[in-house]
Amino acid sequence: MAKKINFAFLKKSVLKKQNISVFFNRVSRPELAMFTHQFAAMIDAGLPLTKSLSVILNEVENIKLKQVLARIIYDIKSGVSLSDAFAKHPKIFSYFFINMIKSGEAAGILPSVLKRLAQHLDKEQELRQKVSSAFAYPVVVSFVAAAVVFFLLIFIIPVFKNVYKSLRISLPLPTLFLINMSSFMVKYWWILLLLLVASFFIFKKISKRKKVIFFIDHFKLFMPVFGKINRKIATARFTRTLASMIAGGVPLIVSLDVSKEAVNNRVALAVIRALKNNVSKGGRLSEILEKQNIFPPLAVQMISTGEESGTLDKMLNKTADFLDEEIDVNLRRLVIKLEPSLTFFLAALVGYIAISIYLPMFDIIRGLSAK
Repeated sequence: MAKKINFAFLKKSVLKKQNISVFFNRVSRPELAMFTHQFAAMIDAGLPLTKSLSVILNEVENIKLKQVLARIIYDIKSGVSLSDAFAKHPKIFSYFFINMIKSGEAAGILPSVLKRLAQHLDKEQELRQKVSSAFAYPVVVSFVAAAVVFFLLIFIIPVFKNVYKSLRISLPLPTLFLINMSSFMVKYWWILLLLLVASFFIFKKISKRKKVIFFIDHFKLFMPVFGKINRKIATARFTRTLASMIAGGVPLIVSLDVSKEAVNNRVALAVIRALKNNVSKGGRLSEILEKQNIFPPLAVQMISTGEESGTLDKMLNKTADFLDEEIDVNLRRLVIKLEPSLTFFLAALVGYIAISIYLPMFDIIRGLSAK
């Protein structure tokens, strides 16, 4: 049984409480998906909006989400529509999320729209997990390689440098190079740190310029190895979002406008704008898609088939599901290729450092043996 909520108290305390600890000032995607599933189940069971939200409010653990739900409940009690209440919290509920709720309210099919929305969020989270898990190994290996090299250069090589200096022996070129690099790191590590910080802020500043953003987004889509995967990820997100919007009863023009939020790439956005302009003039999606080189040809064919058969939303969903499977396969193949390459690189790097350190010792041993 849900606890009764004192809305007068919410108005005076929760609604006015703005400063929350930064550790709780976010709602993760899995938490949002879970909330949507719970909300959909309760609305489908016939519970009123405020009753459903009150039950979830009492169960949820995230402090930020608790506060937001309390505000939404209060707004609905004050006569605000559900979609407008959600729209007051754009940092948590996306433009797509709000428009789906609005379409469900308008068509009187809120339970089915919420279910579709929850499934969409699950698919998006699944895709993100696939990508993040695939790149976890390369990132860890790269970090370990950098840490090992820095440790050897700063702590180990200076010891051997002093030994060789006391012996007054001529050093081979690899050893000299390593010792000079170590000396630079030990003496001028702060310069490297300043350069790293300065590079970060410079990149952050110039990356806000439209031309730079467009160049970076273009590189993401057409870079070697990863470009093909990035194009498939962008297409999967676009087609799934568009399918959810159309199935929810949202007009195609509005659906295209909302779907571009899921892509987050300026180059792909240019194609979506062209799609929107063509549809507004009475044209078809496939007419523009056939002329571009971002969305895969198979996706274009499936969308064209959906337009001709009048089952666009179903074909868009099938396209997204098919691309998800392809992305999964491509990521696995990429990891299989990267693992031995990175392991070999790490072994070669450490091996070079080890050999460079011990080369003078071999010369010393040969000299002693000759005597």
